[in-house]
Amino acid sequence: MKDRILPYGDRLRQLLVKSNITNSNLNLFLREKGVFLGNNEKNDSVPLIMKTIITPSEFEELYDTQKKREDNIKINSAVLKCSKDFNLPDILRTGFDINELIEKSSDYKQNFTIKGTPKFYFEDEIGILDYEIERINLLDDWTSNTTSHKGTIFVKKLNNGNIELKVEQNSTSKETKFINDLINKEIKNIFTKDEIISPKDDYIKIRFNDFTNPNRLQFLYSFTTKICIYLEFISVSDIDIYLDENEKTPEDLKKFLDELESLKLNGKKLQNHSLVTDNKYHNKVIFASISLKYKFNIDGVKGDCIVKINFPEYISKKDETSEVQYVINFTISKECRGIATDNELRKKVVSYIDTHKLKSYNEFKKV
Repeated sequence: MKDRILPYGDRLRQLLVKSNITNSNLNLFLREKGVFLGNNEKNDSVPLIMKTIITPSEFEELYDTQKKREDNIKINSAVLKCSKDFNLPDILRTGFDINELIEKSSDYKQNFTIKGTPKFYFEDEIGILDYEIERINLLDDWTSNTTSHKGTIFVKKLNNGNIELKVEQNSTSKETKFINDLINKEIKNIFTKDEIISPKDDYIKIRFNDFTNPNRLQFLYSFTTKICIYLEFISVSDIDIYLDENEKTPEDLKKFLDELESLKLNGKKLQNHSLVTDNKYHNKVIFASISLKYKFNIDGVKGDCIVKINFPEYISKKDETSEVQYVINFTISKECRGIATDNELRKKVVSYIDTHKLKSYNEFKKV
């Protein structure tokens, strides 16, 4: 329990009003306590919860809801072309010191520390490096001034005619993304030193500027097809759209689009929206993010799944070299809760999504 004190009143309010806890989260929490509201606003739900006696387990549920949204696992992957065969365990088991990499990366002390001394281990010929950091931010409130965040690196040898090294990274914060980049760089240095890759070669990544505007949409839209035995596509729920100022605006949208720089669409079946289905808009409109809803059935565990595929640096700062990234979130049906964790479910589907991503990339990238 946080601080071993069950919060109430204003202390509880500090947690409830956070954007990481949605209106729907609070209304579901109240419904499970037998309280039903006529609307979906925090102005009504927060005062009720503040006046309600909540149990330690209920508080942990609310706190974990916030933490789960903060710790969404962002997934990236890249490939290195190899010039000769190698034994992956022999190379990675020698390892390297993450703390030393961090210390050498900057002249100032970071606001986080690594817990323990993480090392690579192997599962099914995949090298895995798990680590956890503790981050301190004295400006945050009592619920989050010290937080823990996890990161993971997966390294796998591919032999599909050509020998390749695939590196997948999972990050949950800016700090873990920073550490993952340091680890990836060190992996490349090790394989370069052993003359497995050429010094002039770099990671092959899927970037925003690898596509034309229409083909980037086709790449993102391809995820509405049957991509995985475990997932059944339902709908597109969110799209982030930007306008290409170098392209002429179609006449029927000129008055509407010329006054905008960006547009965020939210809905239930956006795959049928004319901006998506009509080719005449695709040169002008830039699709930088798409959220897809699926039904899932993974070894008998059922529920809903949201896969968000985006180019985050383009969205935040118009960086056209932004690497594609995806986030997978599961909502497990009530009758299946406790059977499997999100991480266990994610491991089942991530390789399918990554395989589809690479196949679609090769089909729609610029020639």
